[in-house]
Amino acid sequence: MKRRFLEICFSGALLFSAATACAQQDAGLVANASEPEALRDARMRWFRDAHFGMFVHWGLYSAAAGEWNGKDYDGCVEWIQNMANVPSAEYAAKLTPLFKPKKGFAREWAKMAKDAGCRYVIFTSRHHEGFALHDSKTTTFDGMDVTGRDLFREIVNALHEQGLRIGVYFSLLDWHHPDAYVEHGMPTPGGVKNEGRDNAKYVAYMHQQAEEMFSNYGPIDVVWWDYSSKEIQGEKWGANALVAMVKKHHPNIIMNNRLYAFDHNSEYTRAHGDLVTPEQFIPETGFKGMDWESCMTMNGTWGYSRSNQKWHTREELVRNMIDIVSKGGNYLLNVGPMGDGTVPEKSVALMKGIGDWMRANGESIYGTRANTIGKVNWGRITTAPGKFFLHIFNWPEDNRLHVPLLPDAGVTPGAFFLADTTHAPLTIAADERGLFIDVSNRAFKNSAATVVELDVTGTSLVSQGVFPEADGSYQLMAGDAVLTNGVGLSVGEQAAIYNWMSVDGTAAWNIQVKQPGRYRMILRFACTDASAGSKVAVSAGKTTLTGVVKGTDNSWSAYRDWDLGTVTLSKKGVDQVLVKALTKPGLGVMNLQRIRLIPAGK
Repeated sequence: MKRRFLEICFSGALLFSAATACAQQDAGLVANASEPEALRDARMRWFRDAHFGMFVHWGLYSAAAGEWNGKDYDGCVEWIQNMANVPSAEYAAKLTPLFKPKKGFAREWAKMAKDAGCRYVIFTSRHHEGFALHDSKTTTFDGMDVTGRDLFREIVNALHEQGLRIGVYFSLLDWHHPDAYVEHGMPTPGGVKNEGRDNAKYVAYMHQQAEEMFSNYGPIDVVWWDYSSKEIQGEKWGANALVAMVKKHHPNIIMNNRLYAFDHNSEYTRAHGDLVTPEQFIPETGFKGMDWESCMTMNGTWGYSRSNQKWHTREELVRNMIDIVSKGGNYLLNVGPMGDGTVPEKSVALMKGIGDWMRANGESIYGTRANTIGKVNWGRITTAPGKFFLHIFNWPEDNRLHVPLLPDAGVTPGAFFLADTTHAPLTIAADERGLFIDVSNRAFKNSAATVVELDVTGTSLVSQGVFPEADGSYQLMAGDAVLTNGVGLSVGEQAAIYNWMSVDGTAAWNIQVKQPGRYRMILRFACTDASAGSKVAVSAGKTTLTGVVKGTDNSWSAYRDWDLGTVTLSKKGVDQVLVKALTKPGLGVMNLQRIRLIPAGK
């Protein structure tokens, strides 16, 4: 039987000397800031090409399944110890007998990830509860002592068998250890206080557990640290020595930024890690000059919940991935297995659905990069050398897919449906607005996204802007807007600007004015009664119109037309239509599907 961690954490025994910490610092996170760009690019290449990974949240909380003492908890149930304020001894005593992994669970995970098209898997080696999956010498609160098996090794071996890259989630918190940080922005169950705790003993213990994981299990490609606060971050965790140790064993490892806490990703530098990790959201324009990965759930919780059935659809998950990749990021999609390691049937079905789509369209994801056009109202675009992959979410009513590119003189672009193994060419026409691809053949239409491969060798970008329709009116669709300050865009059947919760948020469109004159401005909007009352200003040309948002049947989806008035576009060329909030008395400003500019008199 191993000695308990209290017996080995005697004062000073595991603490790093000042000389050791100083020596290791140069090899730690600080070295990331000065890493030559060529070396960084080579190290990050596989990650930038992969784009799709599977996150796995699995621990003792999985056996609780979102319930404690007869009460169901909603939300992120891997935090159930904190939600229900359960003392660590009671938590361990109740859940360790229920945590009974079945044989072969890890191989099921690995095969599911591989079949879904994932290129890497990140799993929770230990979450905030402090239970470690590996065979640890520092504690008996681990997989070997509870189950008689090294669960970490089973998972790593299964992933290696499938040829998948391996990532390890490592919680910096520990609700089981008596000397771990609490308070100071650190959540903890039961109102435990930090007073009287020797945090240095915990940091030494945490470092030793990390070294056990990163030195004994073969190649590891990613380390996913979690959770810091403004008060407890960086060197409070011994960050540079910790990273130096990990890099000693895995020199090319990739790591996230969560050894530090950020209010805004603009605070991030490479001395904090290799990538930023937006959680449960997709940044509107990605993060320029940064590697990033959006981690997201299938049903709103990371750990397994017996009662939560709020599942996203296959279409939503595939479109999330495409949206992320079109902006230069990676999609880390979570599954939460049950206590015995079984993945819920719905998660399995959703992963299979993604895999079916990837088998036909994976070329539009793997190895691609963000596009130079930005958003298009019918979907998203990813790029590869000489190619644009056009992902159609919203099928054009006239079966003509507009791409704002123009070929150089003498160049005839080619296009075909990516799922069409014969590569039958699609008809392409061009005018000053760009290319129009005939997609009237719907044999390859996919409800999640239909992909057209477009050969763009020898093409030039035209200036951004919405051109007038045949009748001289403008259709300013939500998907074409440039959004700022947290305003979001849905990617459903009909795109809409939503989540407009900041008075500083704006939506703007550039338009190509062909016929100067007066235009009626009509907004297609929706708002609940509780949020009604926001004052908005819409400017175009030299005219600014204002109005107060009204409720629309007390629903964010009951869209109505709002004739705001008349604006004057005084000259030909590029102009801008800008919408901003002046006041916001409720939760949100409004949802906005489109703006129409109609020549006055029509």
